[in-house]
Amino acid sequence: MCENFYPEFKDAILVQGFSDVIITAYPSMCQDKSKKAEAERLLIDCQSNGDDGVILCGNHCDILALIPKPSSFTTRITSFCFLHMANEKFIEYILNRGGYVISLGWVNNWRANIEKLGFDQITARGFYKDFARELVFFDAGISSQAENNLKELSEFLDLPYVMIPFEKESTELLVRSMVFEWRLHKKSQEYLKENAGLQTQCAEYSMIFDLIGKIALYTNKRDTIEKIQEIFLMILGAQKFKYWDVETEIPLLPSEIQALFTSSETPYVLEKSKNRFYIKITQKHKIFGVIDVSEFLFPEHIEKYLNFAIEIVRVCGLVLSNIEQYEKLIKSEQEMEYLSCHDALTGLFNRNYVNKTFESEKNYEEIAVFMFDIDGLKYANDRFGHSEGDRLIISAANILKSCFRETDTVSRIGGDEFIAIVEGCSLDMADRFMSRLKSSMVKHNNGIKADHLKVSISGGFALSGGGGETIETLSHRADALMYVEKARKKAENLTIGDTN
Repeated sequence: MCENFYPEFKDAILVQGFSDVIITAYPSMCQDKSKKAEAERLLIDCQSNGDDGVILCGNHCDILALIPKPSSFTTRITSFCFLHMANEKFIEYILNRGGYVISLGWVNNWRANIEKLGFDQITARGFYKDFARELVFFDAGISSQAENNLKELSEFLDLPYVMIPFEKESTELLVRSMVFEWRLHKKSQEYLKENAGLQTQCAEYSMIFDLIGKIALYTNKRDTIEKIQEIFLMILGAQKFKYWDVETEIPLLPSEIQALFTSSETPYVLEKSKNRFYIKITQKHKIFGVIDVSEFLFPEHIEKYLNFAIEIVRVCGLVLSNIEQYEKLIKSEQEMEYLSCHDALTGLFNRNYVNKTFESEKNYEEIAVFMFDIDGLKYANDRFGHSEGDRLIISAANILKSCFRETDTVSRIGGDEFIAIVEGCSLDMADRFMSRLKSSMVKHNNGIKADHLKVSISGGFALSGGGGETIETLSHRADALMYVEKARKKAENLTIGDTN
């Protein structure tokens, strides 16, 4: 196994006490191709010892081309060399958003690895920033120095980092399955009957592990639970399966399920007389739900089924935890996308959205640009405070939004400035929009007692000519007309004041 992932797998073997297993690290050739000769010698030496060997790697690893022929090695190949840490879709999501996944073995020797690549700090920063936005480290909690080393690497490369906890159970389960298969293979011929039974068990494990591998690909809870149900109904021969979600109200649950939800000490309940068991799905002391399985076709094997189920549930807890983290990342990304295109105060589109949606150099035909400005906003802010000014802005935004169609673009582009862009707009339509605005302001102001909260909006619009015009040109024309309207209102107010 690659030296970059050696610590996690070594820990998995030590924890499970496999005294008949040796783990050997071959050198990483990702950053140093000169290590191929060393890796090839290592494989030849291992094979000459006469021991069975399993090579763990990703499908693009250089080690695959170095395996001796004929070979006593078998291979376990995955899409990514770090797929034991998280499901494939989660890894793809991280890579697609610019994450650079680093392993414990790599981060704990990062200075030597950077040096092997021939980089100093300046060239290293240039290299990694060319394709990475952040460093992503899956932390199994087996190294006390990992976070300090990660922080030093982050500062050295001037890249942010994120630590994602992952449970060691998935790595332990992978090691355990390989060891069990190997032990079965090495059984002597004098134990044929026993061996046949174990081979059947191995086949069952293989099917279950295959389905568990598929479970790890899912990114939503519903598909995950359906695949768990398939394991129990199709492979283990259960006739009934029920998943009790932790979000279900406790009083609505059967008493047996309530006991599992409320007790931190009881992971499962076996009722042999009822041909039934319940198992709690947890991860890091967090409860996700309880599976309720019953009416097995071969009740005499229910204890064996329970042991299978306990292994399955360990992985399912990890998968559901990963799904929860994945959903949080997606929601956070969606919120960031929304905030980047919307004004926080009014909920209208912002200037950034307008710039992204409409090309600055493009000539648009049959389009109208409206520019608006709130009259008296400075007066409201200065005399009554910005909270009152914000109320005025929100009222103006709501009026403007109500005057246009859902397909039109209405945006707040400054403190008291708004723009509306209407495609396929004629002069008659534009006049109707402006008339609707005046009526809406009168209707709104009739219900407002405080004068400083009565909405007055000055506006102007410009229509593209036959040859088309850019949004910027139309904005300047509309803005000029808006200021003419604003000046006219100001002149009228002064005249009224003189008469009084």
